[in-house]
Amino acid sequence: MRLNRSLHFIELLVAGFLIAALVTSCTAVQNPALEAARESYQKARRDPLIARNAGAALDRAEQTLQTADRIWTEEGDVAEVEHLSYIVEKRVEIARLIAERRSARDEMQQPRSSR
Repeated sequence: MRLNRSLHFIELLVAGFLIAALVTSCTAVQNPALEAARESYQKARRDPLIARNAGAALDRAEQTLQTADRIWTEEGDVAEVEHLSYIVEKRVEIARLIAERRSARDEMQQPRSSR
């Protein structure tokens, strides 16, 4: 009886460890495209030129990144997340170009004496 109880306890303990390992491994899975898009977005967000001159474009990139995060977390849809990650990268690139263009325009509009 005592041996049977000990075996049951060990089985429960092993099952608990397996469940914990499974849960931990599921939350640790990352999508490389999503992580690259996140890094690209965060780098752009830290750039004062982009933040000042292309905030709206950067906000669109952020919204797409949040959608990709949600789909990855809730559905794990690799194809959709990679597609949205690509869009984030392009929206960040667009924000960077807008910021550069606006900065150049502002510089050209300054009087020659202050240049």
